[in-house]
Amino acid sequence: MIAGLLLQAAAVAGPVLPAPRSVLPRECPSAQPGDSEVVVCGRGQEQFRLRAAPERYSSDPQALPKARTTIGGNTVSAETEQGDVGGIPTNRIMLRLKRPF
Repeated sequence: MIAGLLLQAAAVAGPVLPAPRSVLPRECPSAQPGDSEVVVCGRGQEQFRLRAAPERYSSDPQALPKARTTIGGNTVSAETEQGDVGGIPTNRIMLRLKRPF
């Protein structure tokens, strides 16, 4: 039973990690005597930048049926939309309850 647990733990350990990159410093141009310039060397950070989200939502109102149901004579419906708040895309939902009187 213990061997089975160990085999199961090894099976769900996760994917194999990529080979580690070298942490040794790269060759940087050295400053010459009398230069007043500052030389800064470093790795590019492009891989850590956020990309724009793909447009995956259709703005066509006929793409999906309306989410609506009736409960005891009251109508409950839900609508969703995507908008921007301060330049940040957000998803919103609105629930409506209509009660006849």
